[in-house]
Amino acid sequence: MADRLESLKTDLRAAVGAANVFDGGETLEALSKDFYWYSPVLRRQLDGKRADVVVRPGSIDELKAAAAACYRAKVPLVPRGAGTGNYGQCVPLYGGVVVDMARMDRILSLDGGVARVQAGARLGTIEAEARKLGWELRCMPSTWVKSTMGGFLCGGSGGIGSITWGGINAPGNVKSLTMMTCEGEPRLVRLEEAQSLKALHTYGTTGIMVEVEMRLAPKVDYEQLILSSPDWDRLLDWTDAASRRGDWRKRLVTQFEWPIPSYFKPLARYLRPGDAVTFLLVDRSQADEVVANASAAGIECAHRMPLADPPRPPFISDYTWNHTTLWAIKMDPSITYVQSGFGRNFREQFAEIRRRFPGEVLFHLEWTAGNAKMMRGNAVANNPDEVVVGGIPLVFFRSEERLAELIAFCEEIGVFIANPHTFFLEDGGRHPNIADKRAFKSEVDPGSLLNPGKMRTYPVNPFAAEHAAP
Repeated sequence: MADRLESLKTDLRAAVGAANVFDGGETLEALSKDFYWYSPVLRRQLDGKRADVVVRPGSIDELKAAAAACYRAKVPLVPRGAGTGNYGQCVPLYGGVVVDMARMDRILSLDGGVARVQAGARLGTIEAEARKLGWELRCMPSTWVKSTMGGFLCGGSGGIGSITWGGINAPGNVKSLTMMTCEGEPRLVRLEEAQSLKALHTYGTTGIMVEVEMRLAPKVDYEQLILSSPDWDRLLDWTDAASRRGDWRKRLVTQFEWPIPSYFKPLARYLRPGDAVTFLLVDRSQADEVVANASAAGIECAHRMPLADPPRPPFISDYTWNHTTLWAIKMDPSITYVQSGFGRNFREQFAEIRRRFPGEVLFHLEWTAGNAKMMRGNAVANNPDEVVVGGIPLVFFRSEERLAELIAFCEEIGVFIANPHTFFLEDGGRHPNIADKRAFKSEVDPGSLLNPGKMRTYPVNPFAAEHAAP
């Protein structure tokens, strides 16, 4: 492939300008990675994997020229957002070209409660601009300040806001996606409403996302609350009940067992050693009611502060979702994680996991909405029966075999696991429409060049014979 690559580099420089092509040094190294090292399994598999070239197009025309050049050269192509994902989504397994979308970052419009943006637009910028107009993002990851819209939709699933609006695949959240094909003459394909599911959470294997329309929510002024109790079960009962209160407008409901809060060093002055804590983002006008309700249940409000508008730190959301794992690894590198969805018998499931793996799992819970919503006035509230208890429990890593044993046990007792220790997209989440995704990949990627090796069930990988799969 060496001769093809040298010719390709010439074509890429002509397409996007020499200043936007990188074939060595720290830039190439950094843009070939994401946060896969959260997983000791992925660290073993992906360390040392890197692109041969990074290209940074600044327009649709430049991106078309770059994709066409890769197609002619038969070189793999991996789209990249900000690289804040955790599963090796943008790590090239077979070298080739990483397409960094950082320059395609325009907010095209925020009209009528819909954000129309280029795929490289930062969620932090979108959130700030939307709030000026009375709107906010429906859901966003804990890395929202840096994450791109395209990266989130290709590699993420939900996050802050999902307690009210569900994840990215909840009906109505994504209005449309515009995808670019990887062909000799790349085309733009627009996917409307439910059709967009074919491209969500697919790691850039089913086209290059270039433009997104995502519906926004009416802006809410939030209060950040930290609630504390030495009694895990008491706090769990209150937090679960709070998550199902449709009259409380919420953006975040998170609970941690001790010692997870001890990893949050910047918050140490608010946290009492030994206590479990719950983090909430609630409508500021309802915060006094929420705190009083918690107090009546024997739950202490350890700290409260308004969330600034426009947004600026500190954000308690910086300690939730996958940020929790990052804070834990900083304190103890032996820690890793799993991503889970529990059943209505979640209390029994917690107890079974503790019995089977004593001292190996620390519970970090996140409450999210199911797909059923109901209107109350101008607000959307969740059906309490549709609220889901999920989370990202921390795990003290012993071995890959022990980790696999934990995952298998969770699945055996009815806990859904979105395995974060694999780069295969099918193994890392629910894909009931995987046949549609495979078919769409065949349509938009006839050379099987887009992020090859990441879709386990796709039958064509033209590079597997050249490089052994990890």
